Amino acid sequence: MDTTIYYKDKLYPLQDKVLKIINALGTPFYLTGGTALSRCYFNHRYSDDLDFFVNKDANYQVCVAKIIDGLTNLGIAELRKFDTFSSFKVADLLKVDLVNDIPSHIGGFNTFDIYSKVDNLQNILSNKISALVSRDEPKDVVDIWTIARSQKVDWKQIFVDVSSKAVGIFPPKIAERLETFPLELLDKVIWIEEKSPDKELFKVDLQKIIDIMLQP
Repeated sequence: MDTTIYYKDKLYPLQDKVLKIINALGTPFYLTGGTALSRCYFNHRYSDDLDFFVNKDANYQVCVAKIIDGLTNLGIAELRKFDTFSSFKVADLLKVDLVNDIPSHIGGFNTFDIYSKVDNLQNILSNKISALVSRDEPKDVVDIWTIARSQKVDWKQIFVDVSSKAVGIFPPKIAERLETFPLELLDKVIWIEEKSPDKELFKVDLQKIIDIMLQP
């Protein structure tokens, strides 16, 4: 099956169904991460998982149980439940993560047709910066690039935001990660049609981001 057909005909309709069910349950979970970026803001790449967060919510386990119960008819598999993290697959296809994150959350939320509580770009960007240190995922670099191209980023504020969530993450470290990003990894990203960037132009853009990020 063609990759784009898989997303258009199978995964995204299932995402829509799950989002509609969870939305109707009225829990405090907000949609964040790459799927929020792509499906709500930029439509730049295909994204597989649904990432829902709350922040230090005392009713986390109750809300998780409510969501699992609401999705049972679609088929729940590979269920893992911990104190602050739960994960499962719906219909053996769609991975859903439910996270009770640290208290720090930057900014508010936005409403979109597919879900009524979606994370804002500043908070998503700060989380993507944090993720860049702990994992090697080309999608994180692509998402940082996408956000930075869309607006003027206050990098000083972003790193203040990052420091409220994690320790030891500073501009030089992130700049190094961006500067040494292997451009061939862009081919691993499943781009929306005609959204794949020219690799050399992507490199130029990354350098611009780095230069601004490192300004005193």
